[in-house]
Amino acid sequence: MCGRYTLSVSNKPAIAELGLQSADRFNIAPQSQVLIQTDSGDHASVHWGIPMGGSKASRFVTNARFETLDAKPLFRDLARCALLTDGWYEWQRVGAKKQPWYHHRGGRLFYMAGVYQSGVGCAVVTQSASEALTEIHHRQPVLLDAHDLNSWLNGAESSDELPALEISYHPVSTRVGSTRYDDSSLIAPVDLDGATATVGQTADLFSGDKRFSAEDRKR
Repeated sequence: MCGRYTLSVSNKPAIAELGLQSADRFNIAPQSQVLIQTDSGDHASVHWGIPMGGSKASRFVTNARFETLDAKPLFRDLARCALLTDGWYEWQRVGAKKQPWYHHRGGRLFYMAGVYQSGVGCAVVTQSASEALTEIHHRQPVLLDAHDLNSWLNGAESSDELPALEISYHPVSTRVGSTRYDDSSLIAPVDLDGATATVGQTADLFSGDKRFSAEDRKR
């Protein structure tokens, strides 16, 4: 599942001009306001998380499987959107510990496919991880660049309809697991027991919060 991501505006004037986000963000977490492009082409700031029907108000789903979008009552009537990003984190289980890895395109803007309801919230759409990333996590966001947006927003029925993106990834500090931290040091590479060769790997990708639901943890 995608549980944290980043978006900087200081090096992206086009985003700053939208006036919806004024600060660089290096630890965007569920239940915060996030920047999306809607199916009508507009941009909006929305809540990351969709409340589960019939459950307590504090229970939200933040990820949705592409494979079951049309089958799940919670998602099938939602509109499509794309979340603006320049990188996301995934946690790799290493024994009893989890090591976060940052996935990015060298600071360039790209998008994560999403679904949303105006005034309610949004969720990141995920798919099975590419072969290169399965050792880190079995799921990944459905990734888009500017040329893919219309295909997704206009109803692409399979991730096979979307081109692959080349992504770099490297291990980062476990501090990213706490929302108390939100600064550029979170995306800096760290040395895993001297294994610096892992830093900056690239892959051709197709494309401990108690508020998460049990269903969300599967995504």
